[in-house]
Amino acid sequence: MLTTAQIDLIQSSFAAAMANRDDLITDFYRSLFARDPALRGMFSSDITAQSKMLASALHMAVRKLDDLETLIEPLHVLGAKHAGYGATPAHYALVTEVLIDCLERAVGPKWTDAHAQAWMYALILIARTMVEGAKQTRSEAEHTSSPNA
Repeated sequence: MLTTAQIDLIQSSFAAAMANRDDLITDFYRSLFARDPALRGMFSSDITAQSKMLASALHMAVRKLDDLETLIEPLHVLGAKHAGYGATPAHYALVTEVLIDCLERAVGPKWTDAHAQAWMYALILIARTMVEGAKQTRSEAEHTSSPNA
């Protein structure tokens, strides 16, 4: 569970980073593909729509951090969708690292270790929930395609 102080750090740093939304999101994808060039093939050549979806998903998650229960279902759906694109748990770890690095650059000198820790914790929770959604969907698909179902 995130503390109120962690939620405040996440929300305030996100607001600061999103003041340059295009720069944050552009920096994220540039950094992600630099760290793992093989990931580029999982995305369309025009990343504009994906960039908007990422910004929207981040905004939703950050806004609802004080009520994590409301995030479970949308994150399960998102996790199942990403699994269909080939996302693996290792990808979530990389995305977490890259996003935190990009947030730190976007926020600048006001960024602290407490920001990094709060974001790490929140992003790990989000990633775990998305992976659970992918596993549930896969399990349900296997169950319905089983001859005994």
